[in-house]
Amino acid sequence: MDTPYLIPLLLLGAAGSAQYILGSKKNRWLGKQMSIQAENVFNPKDAEYVNIGGVLGHNFVYKLREPWKEAKGSFIFIPRHSLLYVPFSYLLIGNRDRFYINLFTDKKLAGEGHIIEKGYLRRAKIDGIEQMQREEVEIGGKTFVLLWRQREMLPALKRTLEAMPDPATLSHFCCFDDNKTFYLFLKPKKGAIEANLKKFLELCPEYFR
Repeated sequence: MDTPYLIPLLLLGAAGSAQYILGSKKNRWLGKQMSIQAENVFNPKDAEYVNIGGVLGHNFVYKLREPWKEAKGSFIFIPRHSLLYVPFSYLLIGNRDRFYINLFTDKKLAGEGHIIEKGYLRRAKIDGIEQMQREEVEIGGKTFVLLWRQREMLPALKRTLEAMPDPATLSHFCCFDDNKTFYLFLKPKKGAIEANLKKFLELCPEYFR
């Protein structure tokens, strides 16, 4: 092999190894931080985590106290350990770190309502969205779409959006009366989820009937 090609290949290999080590370390750190923050907020009686793809994230299940039954969710990270995939994932596809949670209760809920980042609306896959009423609200430099089936849901949805400490990281909030579930999807910055999660937990009882 000619020397001019050998040196770039060695440099690329070294960069790939460094990216793998540093990227893996960052994703593990983010996973630890998010799990600590989530447990600080929900104070589960029992917590179970299942790894996803090594350093790509975890699924989790929390057993909770009244008025909640349990919470199920995931935190999923961009593949920082992959030198070639990181720029493709982050810059071209637009992937970001994500945090999802479903919160279950036995309480009756007032109806179905959503707060959705406008750019995410097409991917939200909401059944019967054409029959729902809607209103757009701008906050934190972003536009959100509020959707509801029952008119009394609108004031609560507005209060929820306005109360979020960091609305810029919010992609989707949902109250769903059919299965007595709340849903939250965040795209956190530097793993920070605790403030929004705490407010989410405080606000959900407003939707109890």
